[in-house]
Formats: sequence, structure tokens, C-alpha cells
Amino acid sequence: MDATGAYHRITVCLSAVSGIWILGMLLCSIPWFQRQMLYLHWVKIWWGFKLDRPETFGFLKSQVAPFRIPTNDGERLYAWLIAPLGIYARHVESFQKEKAGPFADVKERLAFQLLAQDPEARLVIYFHGNTATIGQGRRTEEYRVLSSGASDKIFILTFDYRGFGHSTGTPTEAGCVNDAIAVLDWALNEAHIPADRIVLLGHSLGTAVASAAAQYAINLDPPSQIAGVVICAGFSDAKNAFLSYSVGGVLPVFAPLKLMPWLSAWLGRRVKDTWKSADRLAEVVQKSRKIRMTMVHATGDIVMPFHQSNELFYRIVESVSGHKVTRTEIDKMKESIDLGDGGVVDSWIDGERIIRKEIVYHGG
Repeated sequence: MDATGAYHRITVCLSAVSGIWILGMLLCSIPWFQRQMLYLHWVKIWWGFKLDRPETFGFLKSQVAPFRIPTNDGERLYAWLIAPLGIYARHVESFQKEKAGPFADVKERLAFQLLAQDPEARLVIYFHGNTATIGQGRRTEEYRVLSSGASDKIFILTFDYRGFGHSTGTPTEAGCVNDAIAVLDWALNEAHIPADRIVLLGHSLGTAVASAAAQYAINLDPPSQIAGVVICAGFSDAKNAFLSYSVGGVLPVFAPLKLMPWLSAWLGRRVKDTWKSADRLAEVVQKSRKIRMTMVHATGDIVMPFHQSNELFYRIVESVSGHKVTRTEIDKMKESIDLGDGGVVDSWIDGERIIRKEIVYHGG
């Protein structure tokens, strides 16, 4: 092949790739397409398991109580209330003898009664990421790990957003915020769990939904002071999440936008579901008299780069300080703990308000 032929083929290939990329960017300006990419609720990972039979996911008989939570706009969310193993062990015979269908009144279930009757019980509300359901393999493992922190005290409440799994509806930011409010209201007003015994934990997309739930709680009259918020692999807002996203950690499809600020700004104005988590979390900390907020991110995260959690940390601290300190000053004033190969922990402490960021060097 002569040089002219090779040049022609390279030009054709580059033109084709550029054309596909431009088409993709134009599609990203369409709200429907944005939501398909952001939520991926149409990706079903069932692996043969049935959500209304939690035992097929490795849980003990009646350890999980499936039920529905209604939203204020008419949707019905599918949820699991999971009893910790320590509690299960103390009431094993009662759990094993319990007979209930998949949609029985959750207040009649033993898991609910043990949660509601124990003044020392804690509730972690788990907000999962995009794709699949509450039964996705990694998520069920995380429920068990979270409960193991106090196996006789920590109950897990997890649910599918509208359009995911058995939940009705189609996901949008406004809709998922309604879902978060419905679930938190259920915990506060139906299960009657005090806010200071509730922790909100979100992963990936779920960090944005958990942020909205925390914002809702602090703006109630009187405010509900949630015990803590845990942000795992979070992001500052949807626009930055899109710009940071890379396929498999090797193909940053939106990276060229950084070289074209005008196009980046144009697309940014067309993002409908903005999910401004940094602003929401900053408001939560500002209005809280006592709060523990923790961000956790792995440097090996191939979907959402860990610098997004750094951005969250800075934005929240800047807001709490009244924008009186620069990021350079924050780096000098924060408390840091070197965990060696485990990573590094940075903390900003303002009275009883603790903002903590842990960057781990392994995992993802």
C-alpha cells in the first residue's frame, strides 16, 4: 500500500469516528437519551433470581421482608427490609416459622417489629447505583457487610427507584427525588425510627438520590437531623459525571469536550436531570448542627474517577467556611491520616459537623 492510499484510509477512519462521536453528542442533547444513559434502568441483571424470593439471593428464611412503598405521585416502590444476622440468631425459630406472602403488610413481619421495638436499633437506607435491581449480586453482599458492623443492631432498608425492578414508573430526577422522600418518610413516620438513628448510604447514582433525601430531611419543620450520610463513588453533578465517564475506564468518550468549552457549555445547558449533589450536600452541612458526612472512593474506579469525590469534599468545605478559605488553605488546614497502602483519610471538623473523605488505593 502506497503512502497516498494509507493516508486516504486513515482519513476515512478518522472521519467516520468523528461523525459517530458528533452524532453521539447530538443524541446526548436529547433528554430521553440522556436518561437512558444516566439511569440504565433498562439493563436487567436477573441471573435467574426472583426478587420476591429473597432466599434465592442467599438470605435466610424470612430474613428479608419485601414490601411496597407508595410515593406522593402515585408510583409504588419495591423495597426490602433486611434483619441483621445477630437479631436473626436470637429469634431464629420465629423467623423460620413465619409465613407471609411477598406483599404482606410489612408491619406484620417479624423483621419490622424487631426494628420498631428496639430503641437501640439503627437503620441504614441504601440507595443503589444505576442498572439492575436491589438484588444485583454486589449489592446483596454490601447489605451483609453493612449489617456486620453491629450484627444485632443494623437493619438495612433498600429499594428500587421507579422504573427499576418491580417498581412502577420511569426514572427522572424529580421522580427519583420523590422516591427518596417516600422512603425516608416511611422510615420516619411509619417505622417511627428517629432521624438520629438513620444513616443514608448511596453508591454512584445513589449518592445523588441520597443527597436529595438528606436535603429534604434538613428542610423539614422541624428539621430531621439524620445521623450520617455516606457517599460512595459520588459525583458533584450530572454534567461533571458525564464529562468524567469513561467506558471500561479506557475510553473517555466525553473527554474531547474539554477542548471545546463552547460545546461543553451547550450540552451542559441541555442536561435536564442535573443532580447537583455538591450543592445539596453543602446545604445539608450548613443547616445541620451535628452531622457526619463521609465520602469514599477508590483510585481504581473505572466508571467514576475518584477526583469527583475530591471535588465534592472541597465544594462542601468551601460552603461551610463561607467561602473564606481557598482550596490550598483547605489542604493545609484539614486533618489527614496516611493509611499506607490502604489510602488516605482527610477530615474537616467544625464543632459537631464532620466532613470526611477516604480515598482508597485498591478496589473500585
